[in-house]
Amino acid sequence: MYFPLFVYGTLKKGYQNYPRHCATAIKIEKAYCWGRLFDLDAGYPAMEIPAESIQARGTTAYSLDGNNKGKLLNFDQPRGDWDMVAGELMLFQFPEKEIPQIDLLEDFDPNKPNNLYERVLITVKTEEGLSNAWTYIMRAGKHEGRRISLNEQGVVEWEKTHSGYIPPTHNASGHLK
Repeated sequence: MYFPLFVYGTLKKGYQNYPRHCATAIKIEKAYCWGRLFDLDAGYPAMEIPAESIQARGTTAYSLDGNNKGKLLNFDQPRGDWDMVAGELMLFQFPEKEIPQIDLLEDFDPNKPNNLYERVLITVKTEEGLSNAWTYIMRAGKHEGRRISLNEQGVVEWEKTHSGYIPPTHNASGHLK
């Protein structure tokens, strides 16, 4: 059993929170979901997703959450003003050890009503097809930031922060330097 997690900001490989929180992921691949991405003044991104895309809400029963495969695999564009958001799908082998520290970083506790983020199960698309994964979304009304525009590939992707962080560079073969 693996815990699938879609990340779109500072948890991505090469960014500041990856070494401490996600280096134990056993697989990482490019992935996409439908949403709206915001660049916050605090130096990290926030994502909103359509309410109908949420298949489950996170708990502290991490192994059970990891086993929750959801009920749909639907990647049709939702109604409304939604973008395709680029990120990474990570698989974690030991969710009881690995996910609590990420929940803490994301200020998510399912027993608290006023979390900054919420962990939810959604459908993502990878080169291998559709799958369901957990991700963190900003709770309504909790963020102030600039909505990120579509890039040349027609997707939105967070690549920097206001704190001056410079994203990783890639060599000619596409690997991180």
